[in-house]
Amino acid sequence: MKSFSFRLERLLRLRTDQERQQARRLGEATQEETRLDQEIRDQESHLERIGDQLSSQPGERSSAGWLRTLALTAEAAADQLAGAEASREEARRRVSEERARLAERATERKAIERLRELRSDEWSEALRRHEQKTTDEVAGRRHREGGDG
Repeated sequence: MKSFSFRLERLLRLRTDQERQQARRLGEATQEETRLDQEIRDQESHLERIGDQLSSQPGERSSAGWLRTLALTAEAAADQLAGAEASREEARRRVSEERARLAERATERKAIERLRELRSDEWSEALRRHEQKTTDEVAGRRHREGGDG
């Protein structure tokens, strides 16, 4: 009897590669989300420092031009923070999508692996039956040969 071979082995390798690539994409999306989280924390700190400067004690650097510049800086920082928050939400959505795709790829791979296991078990059972049949035939021949003599 010939050795076990799984006809879908190439497809299994392809599915495994796709799962690995999807895991890499998920990792990249997660890193981007983490980077944006840090950017938001940085923007919030920057905005807080500007707020502290705006609420400084009277008489401390209170020229109208300086206060106007500081207010415009705060406005720009708030816009950057809003943009970073929107980007982070998009990154979170992407992470969620990539995670779902990874789960899908893993399911596809596992289904083929399970099929391979079933086919291997069937082949092993067929081999066992074949070997048993061969053993029974040899034993029967010996019995007939030994009984004839």
